[in-house]
Amino acid sequence: MGLLDNVKKNLGFGGKGADERSGAAPFDRTAERQAAEDAAAVEVSAADKAAAETAAAQASQQQAAADAAAAQEAEQEGLEPEAPEVQPQAQEAASEAAAGTGQPGPVAPRVTEVVVEQGDTMSGIAAQYGVDLGALIATNADTVPNPDRIYPGQVLRLP
Repeated sequence: MGLLDNVKKNLGFGGKGADERSGAAPFDRTAERQAAEDAAAVEVSAADKAAAETAAAQASQQQAAADAAAAQEAEQEGLEPEAPEVQPQAQEAASEAAAGTGQPGPVAPRVTEVVVEQGDTMSGIAAQYGVDLGALIATNADTVPNPDRIYPGQVLRLP
């Protein structure tokens, strides 16, 4: 038996027992499993996106309430709402409004893209930004065909 015959046999393309196997070769089951994992990652990504949208809506409501409170306070004191001395009051009002809703304080802007630096890995980036690795891979599947090979300068989108 030659080298090619051994390779075919190991891959399930020929040799003894090839006719006895039902269905696809072993690597086809791996592809099915990978497709299921990818689908699960997309579902997680969609859930993360919905949670982020809800948090953004809450932050927007908090900011609107804080702006209204600052404008009202400025009006009572006879100041212009955009005056520099009103801005600290607006921040304080935002903190108070956030405390009333159970939020820890004004919400910082969310990072949506990351530039890969020397030594970065997908798992390291996922851990650094607190996102699920599978969701990160799924979000960047169109620009990063092999998640084990990312390069400095690449831009990754965060889920």
